[in-house]
Amino acid sequence: MTRIILTRHGQTLWNVEGRVQGGLDSPLTGKGILQACSLADRLRDEGIQYIYSSDSLRAIGTAEEIRRKLGLTNIFTNPALREFSFGEWEGRTWQEVREAYPDIFKIWDSEPHLVTTPGGENMKTVLERSWKFMENIIKFHSGATVCLVTHGITLKLLVTKALGFDIHDWAQTPWQHNTALNIFEIDGQQWMPRIIGDCQHLDALELTNQESDLIK
Repeated sequence: MTRIILTRHGQTLWNVEGRVQGGLDSPLTGKGILQACSLADRLRDEGIQYIYSSDSLRAIGTAEEIRRKLGLTNIFTNPALREFSFGEWEGRTWQEVREAYPDIFKIWDSEPHLVTTPGGENMKTVLERSWKFMENIIKFHSGATVCLVTHGITLKLLVTKALGFDIHDWAQTPWQHNTALNIFEIDGQQWMPRIIGDCQHLDALELTNQESDLIK
């Protein structure tokens, strides 16, 4: 049986600023690095043998924390795991984009799978490239446990399909917060979810931050 562990990168500067990242990048915040470390601690006993990451630096930085704590040798990167490309929207705040493209955003808010962003991608394209890559990983590492580090929308699309939903039903699956954990066991064509969109490993981190705020 093959086990696939899917997760998202830790918090970034642009996450905090509310900017559209997509194919562009911004560094992990201090909190983002701590999130990655907490996730890595949680994954210690999962028997991960291989780590694959998007080639975006925020994903690589998160994967590196996992690799280091698990004592693995390599991280393998691939552009197929990149985030949805937002084209002209990237680098701008979501509020700026909403005001500049009101007609497109009306559709994005209700039926995002119908939107191709100006100069960017659509959800169908993102799901096709990332799912094909994951299928190849399963074939190549049959019987192994593999961790894939990707991005919010790409991850949510993969989880949606793995759970048996169509792309237009993506709202049926949980949003994938920073370092959200998903674990699937694959037997033939059957995908068996074990953990979906879970962030319990961040509970202690959030409690520490609250205690720190009280001290200040």
